Amino acid sequence: MHKLRFLFSALCLLACSANMLAQDSTAQQRLTGYVMTEMNYGHRHGQEHPTLTDFPHILANATLTLGKGWSAVAEVEYERFHSEGAWANNFCDNYTTNKLYINKQWSEALNVKAGIIDIPVGTTNAGGPALTIYDPLSESTLMPMTWHEGGAAVWGRHGNVHYEVGAYVYPSAPLKHSRLLGAATRVGIEPLNGLDLSLSAFYGSAKEGMDQRDNPNLIEYDHAFHAAFDFAYLANGWTIDGQLIASNAHNNKAAGLEAGYDLATTLGLPSFSIIPFARYDGYFMSTTSSATNGRQASTHPCLSDSP
Repeated sequence: MHKLRFLFSALCLLACSANMLAQDSTAQQRLTGYVMTEMNYGHRHGQEHPTLTDFPHILANATLTLGKGWSAVAEVEYERFHSEGAWANNFCDNYTTNKLYINKQWSEALNVKAGIIDIPVGTTNAGGPALTIYDPLSESTLMPMTWHEGGAAVWGRHGNVHYEVGAYVYPSAPLKHSRLLGAATRVGIEPLNGLDLSLSAFYGSAKEGMDQRDNPNLIEYDHAFHAAFDFAYLANGWTIDGQLIASNAHNNKAAGLEAGYDLATTLGLPSFSIIPFARYDGYFMSTTSSATNGRQASTHPCLSDSP
């Protein structure tokens, strides 16, 4: 309940700020964002209940520029699934606060953000391209998708190099009982126009947070470690990306690769996309263990255990 009130207060604060900004001529420059909605329907071969539908699926994102390098970022998501022959109708299970943080920028190379922040390990969690309708199995089998926790991170870009280093906490009441959850880092380089090569890793507790809730392979582990190499090429109508991921849980490993071409570029339709693509996903486990798709199987509390 305290977390729900916190979210309500934060959204009211953003709404009031937006209302004040709407009174000056620079409002559209200071408040930016988007609302996206989609519906997906799929068939899983060999299952007792083969159909999988999500509706509605709504993602809302807003950035409020506060001046002097300060900004506030919020991203909320609601995704309702029809799976195993029934609709998931519990609001808290379907809703998540992906981001809710304050950012201070001194330069393009030096930013600090604090609040509910992303953990940028792998392609999808770092906001990279993913043509799959649902989360790539090569990532979601080993890690949570849309992975976020409460914490702080230093991030930026200098030339063709980008980086992020973050530390995360598991909040508890009273506050003195809160615990350090872990740390993550990501570093990448863009050697060619449209090509990004990145390394990322997370090390921390396997007993709290989204990693513990989403990954049953980590139940018997005191510490979790995930490492990933991913690349993406976005140019000349092509979307090509892939990832190699390793986890300390049973020495699990995964690999994914996809490629698609936007046919609209050859048809002269600049504001429209038609992208046929092919994808391979493989995950390799040294012992028999259950695997879940992070987003489909997760049950996030309304504020995802963030402060």
